[in-house]
Amino acid sequence: MKKAGRIVLSLIIVISFCDLLEAQKIKTIDGVKTIINGKKPKSPKATLSKFRIKEELIIGEGDDPEKSFSEVAAFSVNDNGYIYSLDSKDRKVKIFDDSGAYVRSIGKKGQGPGEINMPSGILISKENELIIEDTLNRRLAVFTLEGEFIKNISLADRLGLVNLMQDSQGYFLGREIGLDGDKMYFEIKKYDAELKPLFILDKIEFAVPIPGTKINIMDLMSLYQFDEEGNIFYGRNKEYELKVFDAQGNHILSIRKDYNPVKITQEDKDEMLDRIPNVTPGVNIKEMFEFPKQYPPYQFFSLDEQGRIFVRTWEKGEIKGEYVFDIFNPEGIFISQYITKADVRLWKDNKMYSIEETDDGFKVIKRYGVYWE
Repeated sequence: MKKAGRIVLSLIIVISFCDLLEAQKIKTIDGVKTIINGKKPKSPKATLSKFRIKEELIIGEGDDPEKSFSEVAAFSVNDNGYIYSLDSKDRKVKIFDDSGAYVRSIGKKGQGPGEINMPSGILISKENELIIEDTLNRRLAVFTLEGEFIKNISLADRLGLVNLMQDSQGYFLGREIGLDGDKMYFEIKKYDAELKPLFILDKIEFAVPIPGTKINIMDLMSLYQFDEEGNIFYGRNKEYELKVFDAQGNHILSIRKDYNPVKITQEDKDEMLDRIPNVTPGVNIKEMFEFPKQYPPYQFFSLDEQGRIFVRTWEKGEIKGEYVFDIFNPEGIFISQYITKADVRLWKDNKMYSIEETDDGFKVIKRYGVYWE
């Protein structure tokens, strides 16, 4: 009997050890604390790990051009739940209240005060001002949330500055475009409240995109986000790794996960090329792109208000358009997976906001209630 008990105890120890092989390992690599999650790690005990969402609102359906989108490129949400959605083709920001009712539009095509030419992004600033990235006019257009034009901020001294976001202290993160001989580059920078550079987080070089050049666009992808404390989460997505930097740019944490690479099929390539617009007359932009054999480890990530990290992978669900999200706690420990079509862009007041495509191919904004168990 004692022998049987020892065998059972040995089996428990072996099983526990096998579980640990798929769990998390904590190492110090080059002086940085690094969390390494296995391919299918188990959630830590006493953790809210069952995640679900419930659709509450859809914006952009219907045929009314004011209430629908030609091409919704970005959006932001104010403290009252109003949704400010950038329609890049209409050159307008369309505003909807928290019930989804259309309120008004801001902006029109042009180069004069209060006009925009090629908008690429928007954000609601710490001062509750609406900032629109006007790429072609090389400036930022600033409005009140009610739509009154305030000023333009010139970016004429830079080749381009896009994908801006701001933390609670007023600091900015952005992607600045530069040119050096036959090379172009993106520099991921932190800026002060006046958009003066503080430090460079990363520099990504690539060949000048001219006819005959081949570009692997997935090599150029990088993502970044502030957390509530002003730390910067950054991912290059060549590896399944998120790097965390403090407000001064010091690398303080790395979060990694083992994964199974997903092959890029010809159908996938054709679908991605179909979505690329030809914006330069006489140049077939699509001929310039090439694809790797496999997808990068993930598509993008976002942080909810509690600091949990949602990473949208390339692993597909059973329904077309569904993808697997890996969910990590604020310390970088894997806690759950969730499969959804939602293209998560923003979290606010325990709501999740997403850009999604309808069965007819039109993009809409959706809001979901969020529930944890």
